[in-house]
Amino acid sequence: MSQASIEVRDLVVRYGAVVAVRGVTFTVAPGEHLTLLGPSGCGKTTTLRAIAGLERPTSGEIRIGGSPVFSSAPAVNVPAERRGLSMVFQSYAIWPHMTVFDNVAYGLRVRRLPETEVTTRVREALDLVQLGDLGARSASKLSGGQQQRVALARAFVFSPSVLLFDEPLSNLDAKLRVPRAPSWTRSRASRTRVVTSASGRLRTRRPYATLSNTLMWGQIAYD
Repeated sequence: MSQASIEVRDLVVRYGAVVAVRGVTFTVAPGEHLTLLGPSGCGKTTTLRAIAGLERPTSGEIRIGGSPVFSSAPAVNVPAERRGLSMVFQSYAIWPHMTVFDNVAYGLRVRRLPETEVTTRVREALDLVQLGDLGARSASKLSGGQQQRVALARAFVFSPSVLLFDEPLSNLDAKLRVPRAPSWTRSRASRTRVVTSASGRLRTRRPYATLSNTLMWGQIAYD
């Protein structure tokens, strides 16, 4: 997957009789940032989770960097850990018993990177989200906004080709969110080629995204 992009074609996700995503189609080219806009329950998070490999779609196709990671015909379903992306969840999903530094470093250590490289990458990621002086603090001692920034740093630290954000800035103070978020996404642009995010706030689109699609009732209403 040398040239990152996301292509979603006719994506359908069903839960029994409930259709959560109805034939969604879009493309995010290298260097672009797409925001999926819409109210709660419209299918934004389900679409992101399908791209990440955390939900198995009913039908359709998903390609990352031109390679299929899911296809209903022929049958393809690449495991999440082999899709070359990072996802930031609304719920943060950080480990409360670890320090801030260890939370961000965990995935790098699992990949057995040299500790000197781990330290360099983690410090850079924490500085980016303005937590550079809190590396030794227990994650359980952080505010909700600080925990969300730890989750962002953990995604950035891999320099993945694709980043997926599910309401990534919802718990940040507006004084931090408005001026800093554009610089965070721009600073990743040289390393991360595609960014896709979900937002329930229409005003969130302009500072961060180059593209937007609005979802209603599981399908794209307009772009």
